[in-house]
Amino acid sequence: MTRAALAIVVGLGVAGQGAYAEQPRTTAAAIEVDRDAMPAGRVGFGFDGGEAIDAWGVSLALGWLERPIELGAGAFGAGSPETQPVRRRETVTVGGAIALGDSVVFDAAIRGSHQVGDRLRAAGEPAGLQRGVLHDLRIGARIRVAGNRDRAALLRADLTLPSGNAGQFAGDARWTAAWRLIGRLTVARAVVVAGNVGLRLHGAEVQVGDHLVGDELFATAGVAVPLAAFGVEAPVALTGELSGALGDHVGKLSAPSPIEARVGAIIQALPALAIGVHVGAGLVDEIGAPRLRAVLEVAWTPRVERAATATPAPDEPDDDADSP
Repeated sequence: MTRAALAIVVGLGVAGQGAYAEQPRTTAAAIEVDRDAMPAGRVGFGFDGGEAIDAWGVSLALGWLERPIELGAGAFGAGSPETQPVRRRETVTVGGAIALGDSVVFDAAIRGSHQVGDRLRAAGEPAGLQRGVLHDLRIGARIRVAGNRDRAALLRADLTLPSGNAGQFAGDARWTAAWRLIGRLTVARAVVVAGNVGLRLHGAEVQVGDHLVGDELFATAGVAVPLAAFGVEAPVALTGELSGALGDHVGKLSAPSPIEARVGAIIQALPALAIGVHVGAGLVDEIGAPRLRAVLEVAWTPRVERAATATPAPDEPDDDADSP
């Protein structure tokens, strides 16, 4: 099963190379500058780290994003000034997830934002940035292909559907689809190590000045260390993660390759209530690597006790042993 999942991702990667020769669109605003991949319905890393869901969950996330896209002087031709199409963005994301059995999870999320920025004034367009926007709908599905809740290999697929706000840097020109392999490992003292690697495809690659936004390979890794590992009895885990992407090439243009680091904490306030706080920043000057990111998320995920399979004790007599 694991080999089959790997073959699917590799095959998609090969198929994605067909975008190399695609002519990018020139609708410069038709990109989503925030590639946050936090899954809905639970609290964990800023990516799907294989967190288990017993039955269902709902989540609410509040975010603050500073300068997710900056374009240098000359990006829109000789003499065009340096610009920040989106300078700041405050976001609200609501979502939910449902589990089918112990291995399959479906989730969906929608985000709305208030934002300020220059939009495309450097390109000579007078229309300003719309302050309130609704982003693309994101739906996803995940299946565990090997292991258990503590040590697992999983396969996830995501799809975004356009909201109609692509002209405000709040959505893509068309759909996007992503596939990723996820690994999750719980080691000594309940420390969790997780990571994923995958491919994201765009229905349309878009040119923004002298930049391209298109298909990409990506990878993310994170670790969560409970305070109990340091002898502190508190339902809190400290987290750290690093994510990066390798952009596609179309002609002489290359898509951005952002890198972002985050630190945070996860608080299990109640058995079903988790709260997460994360702060991050881009490590390179690329579209999608913000100067600052802050996220507060809350999720309600009810716990469901699963009945253990009863097995007779070794010395327990078999009542049917003497039956005819």
